[in-house]
Amino acid sequence: MNPLRRSYEARVLVVPLGPGSAQLVDELQTLGVEGVQILIGPDPVEALTKPLGEGAWVPPASAGTGAVAESADMVVLVGTDLTEVPEPVVREVCTAAREGGDLIAAVLVAPEHWQEPTGASAMITLRQEVDMLVSVRGPKLLAALLDVLRGGARAEACSEVSA
Repeated sequence: MNPLRRSYEARVLVVPLGPGSAQLVDELQTLGVEGVQILIGPDPVEALTKPLGEGAWVPPASAGTGAVAESADMVVLVGTDLTEVPEPVVREVCTAAREGGDLIAAVLVAPEHWQEPTGASAMITLRQEVDMLVSVRGPKLLAALLDVLRGGARAEACSEVSA
């Protein structure tokens, strides 16, 4: 939990899109990201998630990917190698998130192989399914974006801390 945050903290579900993205998501805790859930095992009946840091929201127990995504406030798909993107998972997560009224973002961190046929197909799917598509150069920018999406630091709190 960010001590500078005084307002509501959004329930953010981070969905790594492939093995390279899963390694990147594992680095997030060392960059100070806390309070989010990571979808580590998409499954229609019993999806696996893991909390990142203390204060992470708790998804419904024994729920499938769709129910977990629908229970979040925001879903952030994270990709690096676009040839690794599991398009059926993207569609399932995004459909459930839309039904739950969630904001859906895709963050591509130093994206690779977007020009290959499977990478181009994944890019088309992401553009069709998400509300916001962002490309960043590295994991620090991803960590900062996740903090902002969760609620970020409020100006009054920042001035009190610096005083």
